[in-house]
Amino acid sequence: MSLHHNSSNPNSLHQKNERLVREFLQVAHGVQSKNLDAYVAEKVKCWGFPEFNPGNRDEYQGFFNYIADVFTAQSFSIKQLLADDAQVLVRFRVSGQHHEEFMGLPATGGEIEFTATALFRLEKGMIREVWMYNKHMVLQTSKGYRYSSRSSIDLPQVCSTSAIAC
Repeated sequence: MSLHHNSSNPNSLHQKNERLVREFLQVAHGVQSKNLDAYVAEKVKCWGFPEFNPGNRDEYQGFFNYIADVFTAQSFSIKQLLADDAQVLVRFRVSGQHHEEFMGLPATGGEIEFTATALFRLEKGMIREVWMYNKHMVLQTSKGYRYSSRSSIDLPQVCSTSAIAC
């Protein structure tokens, strides 16, 4: 897979895919009523999602409705987006007030942050498949307790220039 960040041709297929996924994510995480029909194929396949893997457009819509309930006063940002003619890779961050159970943690009313990487596969201008991985959650409860879903074992290993293998 060869992913590109920028292209001199704004009408290239990978630029169109990049725009489609950016717009989709803005709509899906927006405060207005969401309609994903223009972006997502009816039989979308999803893997690695927290809580459940949507198997069609309605379930995918349900996933974003659930995320809106979990993260009240939600803030969404794209940290990195790379696209080619068939796929778009996105690193993203969602944060807000922890209002509903998420990834096994009952609602605390504290601040919650979720980061992940999603790989979108597109066909004919529609999202057909989505893989989510590198999921990480940090919760700061209203009582001051902090929980992170990533242990020190999961953190990337720092390699020195003298290291043979990392």
